Amino acid sequence: MKRVDKFALEPRDPVRDRESTTTMLLVDGRPAGVALEGLQLVDQFETENGYLLVTDYNDPWEELTVVTLLDAGLKPVAKKQLGRFFYVFPSRTFAAKRIDVDGDALVMQGSSPEEGRYRVEVRRSPAWLGARLKLRAAWFAS
Repeated sequence: MKRVDKFALEPRDPVRDRESTTTMLLVDGRPAGVALEGLQLVDQFETENGYLLVTDYNDPWEELTVVTLLDAGLKPVAKKQLGRFFYVFPSRTFAAKRIDVDGDALVMQGSSPEEGRYRVEVRRSPAWLGARLKLRAAWFAS
């Protein structure tokens, strides 16, 4: 797995797009025809199975990190929302402060000790007509 600088998210109009939770993906500056959950692209990686894109909402009240796996043709094949319930307000919070590559996995440290860290791996899962790619995420306390 290696970091790449191939993708971007389409610029947003804060007034018009105020309620939207998805953003169109750009590849080398051109529309890819794919909408990703999230408002800000945090990081991007190339894997042997395609691309892992890390996005978030860039909002202190709804801080949630989303990891999306795209196949080589840029079709979304798996998605994982990273966060957990916060007891004072019914919101899941996790903002990736640091992302490290550990073999075939991403290790993401949250922005505070309470958020902990996640380890996200791409897994092949048996399916009816062959293997299917999935994302597995495990949370650990800091």
